[in-house]
Amino acid sequence: MTVLKSVSTLVVVATLVVSASWSSNDNFKLKDDTPVWEVYEKLGKIKLHAVNPKVAGASAEIGKDIVLKGSSVKRDGKKGKTAKQSKHFECTACHTIEKEFHDLSDLDPNKKLAYAAKNNIPFLQGSSFYGIVNREHFYNDEYQKKYKDVPGIKKSFSDVRAAIQVCAIQCSQGRALEDWEIESVLMYFWTLQLKIGDLNLTDEQKQKIEYALNERQSGARAFHYIRDEFSDVSPAHFAKPMEYRKLSDTELKNKERFQRGKWIYDLGCKHCHGKKRYSFYNLDDNTSTFKHLAKHMERGKHHSIHKISRYGTAPKNFKKAYMPQYTTEKMSDSQLMDLQIYVANMAKGNNLLK
Repeated sequence: MTVLKSVSTLVVVATLVVSASWSSNDNFKLKDDTPVWEVYEKLGKIKLHAVNPKVAGASAEIGKDIVLKGSSVKRDGKKGKTAKQSKHFECTACHTIEKEFHDLSDLDPNKKLAYAAKNNIPFLQGSSFYGIVNREHFYNDEYQKKYKDVPGIKKSFSDVRAAIQVCAIQCSQGRALEDWEIESVLMYFWTLQLKIGDLNLTDEQKQKIEYALNERQSGARAFHYIRDEFSDVSPAHFAKPMEYRKLSDTELKNKERFQRGKWIYDLGCKHCHGKKRYSFYNLDDNTSTFKHLAKHMERGKHHSIHKISRYGTAPKNFKKAYMPQYTTEKMSDSQLMDLQIYVANMAKGNNLLK
């Protein structure tokens, strides 16, 4: 898959200079835990999304609580907890906090699914928070069209704080975060920044980057070695739902596709629907549940897996919890067919993995 590169990258590369804040005697060595932004700054790139230390009461610990639990301790050590950010979701309903790809430059959804299965990571609609401070754009592509009337959406394209607020109000159907809460979330995101060890750099590339840093030469080339190993945007495109069609015997008996469908069901569908965690509709492994899903697929109504995955559901005044849609980058049409193969087999009691 071709990784999108931001226009601003061209400007950065054209003007890259090595920082004068360190001497040639420092003999900088790359380590797996070296932050990508540390290298970028030494190469002269201006740091994006920097934390504002003047915001009182903010901390990464508070930000982590908001992201994982939806609330935190009150500001400046006051007793009690803040109000829940949302009554319906936590951030991790739609976003993971783990690295989602072995190769961060290849955003193939099947490779993401395989990596998720290997590492027991949810397969969700939103992009991972891991490495979010290394991205330059948010709510990009068709999200800008979908949310065009939402306050702050245009600003959120390049402003991570605005993106956090849009997610808090619009996506989670919750309350606006205060400045110190947003800064806390950003501080927590900085604990999830990319490290050199997250990238698939060769030993030769690492040596050339170290040479550029220590000899203050070939900075633009060194920047590219790193920049080419991950995407600074999370592509987002919507698609029309597939129409239901009956599966062939060959498709039904395909164990590889059945396995992928099971991963999607277990790591995606059940993440929100299992025991009604974030949903009013329960999903489990009972044959009756699969029969119900199969019946909806055949009818082709809105709640069939083909349509609800592409359209999601809309929040309503009396039911603000809703289902976000999957973009083609987060779940392909081929993967939707894998899910159909899994559901169709399980509805008949055919577990191809036994």
